This record gives sequence, C-alpha cells and structure tokens, in this order.
Amino acid sequence: MELFQDLRSAGFENIAPGVRRFVFTLEKVMLAYFELEPGTRIALHSHPHEQVGILLKGRTLWRIGGKETLLEAPALYRIPSGEPHEVEVVGQEKVLVMDAFSPIREDFLKSDTPSYMR
Repeated sequence: MELFQDLRSAGFENIAPGVRRFVFTLEKVMLAYFELEPGTRIALHSHPHEQVGILLKGRTLWRIGGKETLLEAPALYRIPSGEPHEVEVVGQEKVLVMDAFSPIREDFLKSDTPSYMR
C-alpha cells in the first residue's frame, strides 16, 4: 500500500462522460478525487455512507435533502447517510472535488459506472 500519491501521475478512471475519479483508501475511510467537466450533472442518488467534501475549483449547484445551494470554490459540504443529493457543474470551468466517505464505498473499488451517472 502506497502511503503517498502524486495526483499528476494517479491512475484516474473515466467513470462517465465528463467525470474522472481517483480513490485513495484505508480500511475505514476513503478519499475520492473527482474532475468534472463543464456541463456535467450527477443525478439524484443516495447511499448509506456519510460524505464530506471540499470544492477545490469551480462552481457547482447542489441539491441535498431538498435544499438547493450554489457553491463556489473553495467551499465545504456534508451529506448525511441516506440523504438524496445531486450536483451539476455551473459555468465553463472544470470542477475539482475531494470527497471523504465513511465507511469506504466498496462500489467505488469496482470499475463500473454508477447507475446514477449513466
């Protein structure tokens, strides 16, 4: 297990049109780094994992638990377990996001495109 990772040489996955992801895990926590192209929308979905994230670059429109919020980097967000949420890129700038999940998302360890991104 590598203890350090340079994102410039990370093995990104293209998991959906306009979405690249790299995951970095331990046994009980997972970081997921996302690059989202302009026009990208991740559809409404939920999962049993707690999620906190950092919007590192760009602007996004979030819908979490029925509340809509426009975020501009740098910004933080949190999504409780089971809470329906979706996000879309606003504007023409690529969005960079870092999410942490607990427990780890086993589905992210597979190369399949999540159903809400198809």
